[in-house]
Amino acid sequence: MMIRGRPNMKLTWHFSKVNPRFKNREATQGEFFANDTELRAFVREAVQNSMDARRAGNLGPVSVRIFVSGSKSALSTDASKRYFKGGWDHFHAEGSGLRDSPGRDDNCCFITYEDSGTTGLTGDVHQYHEVAGVRNPFYYFFRAEGQSNKTESGRGRWGLGKFVFPRCSRIRSFFGVTVRHDDRQRLLVGQSILRSHNIDDKSFTPDGWFGEKPEKDAAATPVDDPDFIQQFAKDFCLERGHDPGLSIVVPFCDERWTPAAVVDAIVQDYFYPILKDDLVVTVEDADTQTVLNAQSLATVVSESADAIRDVIQPLLNLTQWALHRADEKSLIVLNSFMGKATKWNRKSIDDRLFEGMRKTLSEAGRIAVRIPAIVQYKNGLSKRTQFDAYIERAEGSAQKRPMFIRDGIVISDVRSRLMRDVYAIVAIDDAPLTGFLGDAENPAHTEWSEETSHFKGKYVNGAATLRFIRNAVSDLCQMLAEAADDDDPELLLDVFSVGTGKDQRGISVQFSSMTNKGGEAAIDRLKVLNTKPRKQKSFRLSSRQGGFRVGSLSDVVEPRRPVEVLIAYDRRGGNPLKKYSNSDFQLDQNPICIEAKNAITEIRAANHLVIYPLADEFSVVVTGFDLNRDLFLQARNSQPSNKVMQATSTPQLQDV
Repeated sequence: MMIRGRPNMKLTWHFSKVNPRFKNREATQGEFFANDTELRAFVREAVQNSMDARRAGNLGPVSVRIFVSGSKSALSTDASKRYFKGGWDHFHAEGSGLRDSPGRDDNCCFITYEDSGTTGLTGDVHQYHEVAGVRNPFYYFFRAEGQSNKTESGRGRWGLGKFVFPRCSRIRSFFGVTVRHDDRQRLLVGQSILRSHNIDDKSFTPDGWFGEKPEKDAAATPVDDPDFIQQFAKDFCLERGHDPGLSIVVPFCDERWTPAAVVDAIVQDYFYPILKDDLVVTVEDADTQTVLNAQSLATVVSESADAIRDVIQPLLNLTQWALHRADEKSLIVLNSFMGKATKWNRKSIDDRLFEGMRKTLSEAGRIAVRIPAIVQYKNGLSKRTQFDAYIERAEGSAQKRPMFIRDGIVISDVRSRLMRDVYAIVAIDDAPLTGFLGDAENPAHTEWSEETSHFKGKYVNGAATLRFIRNAVSDLCQMLAEAADDDDPELLLDVFSVGTGKDQRGISVQFSSMTNKGGEAAIDRLKVLNTKPRKQKSFRLSSRQGGFRVGSLSDVVEPRRPVEVLIAYDRRGGNPLKKYSNSDFQLDQNPICIEAKNAITEIRAANHLVIYPLADEFSVVVTGFDLNRDLFLQARNSQPSNKVMQATSTPQLQDV
């Protein structure tokens, strides 16, 4: 349907007055995304929408361009005033909900998002309510709230994701420019989502619309004036032209946003489709340009901040291996399991297949496994499906749970069982399973729950199947680890050896009962053990309210050996000591208090304490840490330091 604009039309912001017949409702949908930073939520939602809107027949990747204005490219007051006419009274109104609204004369920092290879927002722009069986992306994006017409193959479900765009603006507003692939129309829409607010003695609803004032009882229409849209595109650095797709502009965004922060968000959530050549992202400001594609991504990650690189680099390497395996036969398909149950154990997997997995992981260090599953609907329909797991052996790995990727999106907070000494990626691309998990997904695409309204009551054994998907790879890693332990005849040497003295041979121990796979040579080698006694530690570590205590042990050969303690607040993922920050605490600053009895303490770093006992019985208590956070401690004996022990001054000792 064509829209003909009038040459002298008046384009301003319009908010409707409160209708006394209806309840007042405030927009709280943004709280679904509160666990992410605003920038990361913006990037996650925008890219997901673009991937869902891929144009039929587009054989290449979806392309995305993100421009961050910063202060250098911020729009001046004179240039921006036409886009906020009629809005400032509402933005500054009592009850608008804006806590940090900009002034009328402030320059406008902005972020621009554009996609190509997509359809644009097609559909009847005059439709103002849902029509069964009618697909209308324009209606669902701009006019609907909590409604979505995305199919089971789509990545979104809730119709709430678009709330991240106004949430990122200090005036809770955004603009959209779309070129529709079917009729090639270029349209502009501005929307604002405030709170119910008052101007003088008039009350207004939260929703604002930029454009011509609509007629009574008519839906507001988008702007289609080509000259106005062309000037808008120039002012906000759009490059769309007449290429089909959608451009989003968030005015008055956080001035601290940088291209580097955008790149980090892309890397964390979308490295997988980039490596698959399904997505290319270009991030720009006035002076720099970074292109993230399958060829450049490894270099970009290597130059990222340590916190991003340490997490993503191993998973990037594993993904590259998984996507470019020379031999497709290296994918181990667990046909014997066939997804017949919603839980499994070692007996569920054919011995030959399991031994093949164990051997490959042991020798090559990596395996690719396809795990079958069955999705059963309440209407009696059942669909066979599967998901793929890529596992890499890595002793001391910081990854504690698998990374789950559904349809190219990293689902970042899936609460699976813990694993250790491996990296693992779970890739879910098969339509029945992506639909199943999409129904269980929260609006922010960060976790799965059997309690969502889209999921509950739709599936047979839905909750059990969901638990299986969550835990299958962690359980498989545990099975493989136990099998590897059983196959190592020397693994329990330190546990079962029996020492008889420093210079004597160990007691003969028969290890053949520990394994049925060890060779005769290995068994003979272990029958008589030369035991190397362990050096006993000289201290006991215990907790105190708001801290910890290091005290002496009785009957220790060397009770005055120094004790080193490294301290950090515990973290959900990664090594807490590596993630320690001076802003957490510093041992030499308040409120940390160190009380020592019969000991000297040395603070070598802000979280590194060394204790030098002066007597066989000593005690050091350290308190003042945040009571709402768990402490992570690493303590060990170290070699004595003559320099410290020969200190000329006697420390003032306090009773503990």
